[in-house]
Amino acid sequence: MIRFFWRHFFSILLVFVALAQWACTAWLASQLLGIQLHWLTHLVLPPTIYMANRALLLRPVPAKGSARVAVKAYTALAFASIFGLVFLLLTAAAFGTAWMGLQVTGVFGVLISQQGLITTRDLVATYGLLIVGGAIGYGYLFGQRRVVVNAFDAGLSNLDRGGNGLRVVQISDIHLGHNMTASRVAHYVERINRLEPDIVCITGDITDGLDHSHETFPALGGIRARLGVFAILGNHDHYAGPDDVEHALRTHTGFTVLRDSVATVRDNGQTLHIVGLDDRGLDWARGVPEHPELERVLSGIPPDEPRILLSHRPDLFEHAARLGVELILAGHTHGGQLALPWPGGRRPSLAHFMTRYPRGTFQDGESLLHVNLGLGVTGQPVRLATPREITLLTLRHKENNDNVSKV
Repeated sequence: MIRFFWRHFFSILLVFVALAQWACTAWLASQLLGIQLHWLTHLVLPPTIYMANRALLLRPVPAKGSARVAVKAYTALAFASIFGLVFLLLTAAAFGTAWMGLQVTGVFGVLISQQGLITTRDLVATYGLLIVGGAIGYGYLFGQRRVVVNAFDAGLSNLDRGGNGLRVVQISDIHLGHNMTASRVAHYVERINRLEPDIVCITGDITDGLDHSHETFPALGGIRARLGVFAILGNHDHYAGPDDVEHALRTHTGFTVLRDSVATVRDNGQTLHIVGLDDRGLDWARGVPEHPELERVLSGIPPDEPRILLSHRPDLFEHAARLGVELILAGHTHGGQLALPWPGGRRPSLAHFMTRYPRGTFQDGESLLHVNLGLGVTGQPVRLATPREITLLTLRHKENNDNVSKV
């Protein structure tokens, strides 16, 4: 069943999108315009929309012009309709439960009439649907343009005076391609360089393909760090061909590519080991709670010298913590790209369905995990309550990690 789902994932998604588009359109037409649709239209139009979606959404987006704008706008509306349908279903479930509760308790007519409950439900569903659409629209137009520099201290018990204060920048999930052009990545590179990092770590999903590598990779290669730039590969890099991506990085950048290997940095009397793991995820949604190469790679590092582990997926945090790794940098989730604003705590997001570590910083004993929100986007260029992130960690000698940030 699981294999069938992943094999036909996009076809299943297109069926759901077509149903969502029709449900949202039909609801708004009836509630705002008073249009009552014939029952036959509910049978005929969803399959028609599905076929139109297959023709439009499964082919490459036009390179430029009004056709490109039209396709991207249609895609955005189709994507927003998914969340609209979910909201309609949740509203129906909530008011259905309330209706049954009032019937069971016999307080209908005392608190609210049945017609009053239906009217309230329709108002909540209609205006809530408009709010959901507006929020997704904001995410496309403005939310995905936000970039934050998330700065905090990270403690390493084996760090001595020579390494105290080292500035480590982490970026992740760049997704070079049509959503991350050479000019856009050059803008982010300039911002990274202004932070004057000692070390830059890139935790995977560097590219979505290689047809643009002659432009985008040199632009990314403009990152400058005093002690070097270290990169690992993510699942999208594996889709593009891991050996080819590694070759492109070595050709167009000065980065050190780590694939189940270690790079050792020495500065001012301080030795620091940067461990990079290759991605071994089963698919984009399921991670790897234990990496088969982690113990072997760590075995070659003296236990009294500090280590930073780069893992595209955050799921192996507990495995790394058991092995005494104090700082783990990961990405992959993009923080869900869409989240609910949640003051004072972690923001619920789509990433919660992927992993226990969806975004931000987590602590397990002496070990610290930071899950970067990503610098690029995948799927749709939309972000809501989930800005693009550049992480700036200042390494400190500490007995424990007590500075846990929340993003």
